[in-house]
Amino acid sequence: MDHGIPPLSGADNFSAANDLAALLECLICAADQHIIPAPAAAPDHPSITDALDALLIAAQDLEVIPGMSLADHLWTHAAPLQSGEVASTLIRRGRPRHPIPGFLLLYAVDARSPLLYLPQRQPLRVRDGIELAHEAAGGSFLALIRCEAAADGRAHAVTACAIPIYHARRFVPVSASLDRDVLRALEHLQVALDAHGAECAIRRELPFFRTGPTRLTLSLSLPGRATREIHLGVAGDERSGHSAASLPPIDFLVTLANWDDGTFIDWLGKTLP
Repeated sequence: MDHGIPPLSGADNFSAANDLAALLECLICAADQHIIPAPAAAPDHPSITDALDALLIAAQDLEVIPGMSLADHLWTHAAPLQSGEVASTLIRRGRPRHPIPGFLLLYAVDARSPLLYLPQRQPLRVRDGIELAHEAAGGSFLALIRCEAAADGRAHAVTACAIPIYHARRFVPVSASLDRDVLRALEHLQVALDAHGAECAIRRELPFFRTGPTRLTLSLSLPGRATREIHLGVAGDERSGHSAASLPPIDFLVTLANWDDGTFIDWLGKTLP
């Protein structure tokens, strides 16, 4: 699938790996974690393990440096950092004067630089702080942490990027709490449409780290009909100054006001087949 992201390949890999935001975005898209598929296409409820495994599989096709898979330098638990596994891997595979980084990809219940709050574990301190995207959205986060081996033989969490997500089983990036409300409503819509033989997939559009309204696309598929797309914008703060006119064409801009008064739900009901 073409996600609109240039591949991390060749000599550009190492420099791209230093841009944690770009790498995190690339991993999410390559693993299709920005998409909530129609129930008929994915009938089983996903787990956090499923989501992390999908990201690890996607990492196999990316490289830290030419010939070295990102998946071999990526951990989805914090324990290997404390146990020394990360350090031994980085030291063993490193090159003189050209150390190779490692990465932790973690689900976090909160992020407040320099601390990343992990479920049922002590907070992880990131030495140079955490780049927080859309911090006001709160809630769950997906964080990518760059680790480096030090002269003392240990590995340290050096820097990190964290992005708010829908919830623990769906790593769909969100920019505001309203995004979660809208996604929750759209998931209910998926189930209702599925009962009538219609498939509806929800896609969070790129880029995840942009300012302005979140972009969502609904892809509707009915038997015997061409797939139809509905483009939504979600503006969690009406005072942000962004409007539909500042975006590529959208069919409806969801705001706090038209969400609270039911205008959006009414519009959606009238728009769907």
